[in-house]
Amino acid sequence: MRGSTRFDDEGQIHVLEMLTLFWLFFMSAIFILRIEVPDPPSIAVDATLELSGEDALRMARAEVSNNSSFDSLLHEHLQNRNLDSACDLILEGLEATVDGRCWLAMDGSASQVYGSSTSPIGRTETVHSMLQQESHLWTISLDIWYRGGGI
Repeated sequence: MRGSTRFDDEGQIHVLEMLTLFWLFFMSAIFILRIEVPDPPSIAVDATLELSGEDALRMARAEVSNNSSFDSLLHEHLQNRNLDSACDLILEGLEATVDGRCWLAMDGSASQVYGSSTSPIGRTETVHSMLQQESHLWTISLDIWYRGGGI
């Protein structure tokens, strides 16, 4: 008789252990499911910003100069070292919902900010371009972001 009572006590302990394990598993699952992980930003957002920057650079290269000895107004500004005017010309080509900051570097020098740019708000995308002008190679970098921080 004594042996059968001990067997029943062990069975009850195993039932309590299983209930405790089930409760821990269930509560852990609820905790994990309640964690909200934000979705990563869409690739389309980055592509829109990048295309906007590339368009602004293309428009600046296409702007016709009053002086026929230059390929474009951008080339004229760079040749005359009007670097603020060159960057302003590029920034004017951005869409109304997009803002940017322009960086210029000649040959191997370090890039510096020129023009009437502001500080970025939110996520940025950077577009790079190179422009050959006589014996100089200009590196143009354009940081772009949505006005007001965007997405």
